[in-house]
Amino acid sequence: MKNYKILFVFLFFFLLFILLFGAFLFLSIVKPPSYFSPVTTKVKLAMRGNIFTKRYTVAKSEKIYAVSINPSFIDPLKKTLFINLFSIYADVDKSKLRKLLKSKKYIMLAKVDLKTAQNLKYLLKVLDKKRAFIADKNGIRRGYYIEDFAFKRVYPYNDTLEPVLGRYIKDKKINENGLEEYYDSFLSPRQNGIVKGNRDVYGNIIYDKYAYIVHPVNGGNLKLNVNLVLQRKIEKLLSLQKQKFKADEVMASVMDTKTGKILAIASSNRYNPNFVRKKDIKNMKIGFIRTLYEPGSVMKPIIFAILLDNNKVNPYEVLNAYNGKWKPKWRRTYIIDDKPFKWLSAENALVYSSNIVISQLALRLTNTEYYKGLVNFGLGQKSGIDLPYELKGYIRSMTKLNYPIYKSTTAYGYGIMVNFMQLLKAYNSFNNQGVEITPKIADVPTTSHRVMSAKNASLLRGILRKIVLKGTAQKAFVQGIFTAGKTGTAQRSVQGVYGKTYNSSFFGFADDNNHKYTIAVTFINIKAKWPNYFASSSAVPTFKKIVDIMLELNLLKRMKDNELSSQIY
Repeated sequence: MKNYKILFVFLFFFLLFILLFGAFLFLSIVKPPSYFSPVTTKVKLAMRGNIFTKRYTVAKSEKIYAVSINPSFIDPLKKTLFINLFSIYADVDKSKLRKLLKSKKYIMLAKVDLKTAQNLKYLLKVLDKKRAFIADKNGIRRGYYIEDFAFKRVYPYNDTLEPVLGRYIKDKKINENGLEEYYDSFLSPRQNGIVKGNRDVYGNIIYDKYAYIVHPVNGGNLKLNVNLVLQRKIEKLLSLQKQKFKADEVMASVMDTKTGKILAIASSNRYNPNFVRKKDIKNMKIGFIRTLYEPGSVMKPIIFAILLDNNKVNPYEVLNAYNGKWKPKWRRTYIIDDKPFKWLSAENALVYSSNIVISQLALRLTNTEYYKGLVNFGLGQKSGIDLPYELKGYIRSMTKLNYPIYKSTTAYGYGIMVNFMQLLKAYNSFNNQGVEITPKIADVPTTSHRVMSAKNASLLRGILRKIVLKGTAQKAFVQGIFTAGKTGTAQRSVQGVYGKTYNSSFFGFADDNNHKYTIAVTFINIKAKWPNYFASSSAVPTFKKIVDIMLELNLLKRMKDNELSSQIY
């Protein structure tokens, strides 16, 4: 009998063990809805990096949180209280909430920002104290859960720095032009984080020794060289100038001559990336690198530089200017100058912008010298600025440059296509002892190479100074600042016919004792009446206004007369 009792006890405990093990296995695999698991896992979203200047953040990512609940958790007697308070804190319509809470499964109540999420965490504690939630079989009251959901891209300064900045559309996971696209791989989030551990009654993970944490790896933060105050002031100026001179677009840029850093790159055509309208789509085009145009007379210093480095010109030699009207045997039409001269020195061909004299000088170059010179100055190739989809333009082939007609027209800026940044980069070398630097908007390493001798660069810089002192750019004169540069007004060709609209430009410099800046202004399709479409009346005064802004911001300081005279020119 005793043996039967032992067997009975053994069987009892064995069956109890099997029962407990089965229950444990069941709960592990198929947990009933009312079962409360103390362990939870949350994904911590990695964020796209910010874009910032020295003092301001121009593009940033803000996290969006999802607020979810099972409506059965809410005490029916406290549902009105819940709806009234939640609608205030989350800014959700009450009627919408009532419809959502009719569900019998987990639902998302709202998507909120960080500040709202923090307020809702406080509200959760308030509602719990007021017994707004029903306790389950374990005596635990569960409310709503707040978890990472996504992030949105925010541009705090609206249209500032557009379209160069571009935009990022999180929902579509695409970039649209600009720095956002060019530096996408650097800015993009690397890896989401994970937090796993026990949770409290409010759904918050308890960060104890049992918690498992993998931190998110965010994208890199991109620092820009841009001075945002200067940028914004120039943008406002260009908007006014566009309207005043009836242009399709006005572009301007300020570049630190020695470093290649872009301090401002402004367009009159901007858009707000936080809210893009149909009419804004045309403004998304980055004209600095995607608008190709015939440069006109701003080409002349580049041709002069090629002549100097090939020992094909003496700046002081005198040439026949044909009283402003010359028809060589290889042309069917006359080459005409705006201002007639009987004779001009080679350097005065730049000072007074003579098409006739620069054409004669250009004929001295062999086709090889001509072509290699243009390529050396970066024409017909991308400038290398950190923006996507740059168009490299067009220069005539070495074969075509065998012919006088092509040598001539190229010399005063027709029959070739360039973009704004190519010219800015080329002109920078004249102010930098003959060294060309690749312009950069972001604070990243750049490249440089010599395009002409330091001696010839200094000589050409001096001639460009004379253009301001007595030539076509006298309105660029600023007391106490070394300003120099070249004007260019080119008729626009529409379907092969040159009409009565123009592109006008001024590419030049503004230097003081401690700073050197290369500054450029271009009006695209300017339709102002004569003589306002000329660069001397539009681009040059705009250049001067930019220099005035830089003086106001202490980016330039006026020099005394003896200091100004010591500048090499």
